[in-house]
Amino acid sequence: MFGWLASFGVHARARSTPVTQWLSVAPRSLIDGLAQLGGVLYLAQSRHEASDEIALAGCVVEQADFVPLLHTRYVGLTCAVTSEGPREWMDCVDAQGTLLARIYLLPDTDYLAWDALFVDAIRVDVPARWGADAELCGVAHARVVRFTRRRMAELDVFGARAVRISSLGQGVARDIALSESVAMSG
Repeated sequence: MFGWLASFGVHARARSTPVTQWLSVAPRSLIDGLAQLGGVLYLAQSRHEASDEIALAGCVVEQADFVPLLHTRYVGLTCAVTSEGPREWMDCVDAQGTLLARIYLLPDTDYLAWDALFVDAIRVDVPARWGADAELCGVAHARVVRFTRRRMAELDVFGARAVRISSLGQGVARDIALSESVAMSG
């Protein structure tokens, strides 16, 4: 009836201010918990500077872009309502406060496993050197994965598999990748 007037302001819905809770997490429990989540959207720094610190004794990764997860010491759990809908994600940060990776929950993610992932985590203040405007610089791509963990010859092997997700989940993943200015792969 009113044409453009009927839809005026639809995209200008109120957005919430993101709320972040910081936790200290043991890398082993993080790796174990990630394997329980099901489909998530994974974004990682394409370059991770080597440190003198041993990432996680007894654990190897199947692909180089999962190495940042072995160096994660803190996670920032963030909830926000965007113009596209609610978003929940985890920023993976090393001991120096550098953002290493970001993992977004999708409609297909197991939210009970998400809650269980942080049961033993310890609430902490914002990590040193962390900036509210921290971004994933140099991210080559975003991809929907299902993390895996298996034992092989006394080692934990951490990896990921492609996962089939719902069309809603695919749309949400595309929207997130677009908002992060990265290409989807896989």
